[in-house]
Amino acid sequence: MSAKPVLGTTLYSFTNEWLQRFYTLEELVAKVAELGLGPAVEVVGFQSFREYPDLSDEFARDFRSLLDRYGLFPSCLGGNCDVGRHRERLMTEEETVDFVERQLVSAQKMGFRVLRIQTFVGPRVFEKIAPLAEKAKIQVACELHSPLHARHPEVLELRECFDRVGSEYLGFVPDFSASMAAPPAVYWQKLRDLGAPEALVEEAKEVWASDRPIPEKFGALTDAAGRYGADGALRAQLNMSLTMFGRMPVEQLAELLPYTKHIHGKFYGVDASGNEPSLPYPELMALLKREGYQGTISAEWEGHAFTEEPIGFEQVRAWKAMCERLLAK
Repeated sequence: MSAKPVLGTTLYSFTNEWLQRFYTLEELVAKVAELGLGPAVEVVGFQSFREYPDLSDEFARDFRSLLDRYGLFPSCLGGNCDVGRHRERLMTEEETVDFVERQLVSAQKMGFRVLRIQTFVGPRVFEKIAPLAEKAKIQVACELHSPLHARHPEVLELRECFDRVGSEYLGFVPDFSASMAAPPAVYWQKLRDLGAPEALVEEAKEVWASDRPIPEKFGALTDAAGRYGADGALRAQLNMSLTMFGRMPVEQLAELLPYTKHIHGKFYGVDASGNEPSLPYPELMALLKREGYQGTISAEWEGHAFTEEPIGFEQVRAWKAMCERLLAK
């Protein structure tokens, strides 16, 4: 039998359960193990760890013991590089590198193999991070989803940087939402709930599906919002169609795999037939099998952007069953 990706989940999938305080961190981990949603576990640092980014040795030991107890392992630590943390200015390159290094230390303590950060830190910061990542033996990888894609200038610049530096500890975390079949139905309903008339919804669908450059699409949405009298909340939600749901051809994912350290298996809802209608999972899984990808993939249910229902666990169970079925073909 050929090797396959290692499936797991991010605790971010259970945001509704977490925010509604249905589970403690230990109870979330226990539930993941009970339902067989591991073995790989991803955690967003600032969401799950009160002390983050500077975790104590004691906390880190307790977390590693927790995963060991349930037969799970840490896959990716979701870090953040919010360069706007100072009210009066953006962080300097040196401050950004220092902020990443603090998160690297915590990732190392807890046994994570990958630290996820953002693309906007740029090549110069990645070059300075490389020796720190190599010393810690932690792969630092930037998340890649809409409106970015494999051939976006920003991504090409990073690919060139990774090639030039030549470190196995730098790379990408592709997010499947870069290659959507269509925005999910719950998103269009959200627009209606915010007061969008059906004509505006249809126009937004046409803009999303068009091949125009992203800046032109934002302009078209702004124009449509003005014509239909959309308020600020609706305008913001309209723009999310371009920042959350990408149209990168699935085949372009193959270009990213040599740099890929982990994958976000984004989804918004597995239906009663066991499929995710808004994402081309059959094509995505087939490509990963063809290319021999053996790394980790986290189930990342982001339906909580559109509902407060605590259905994360049932959705991740359905996602894993879908992926296992597709990978078995």
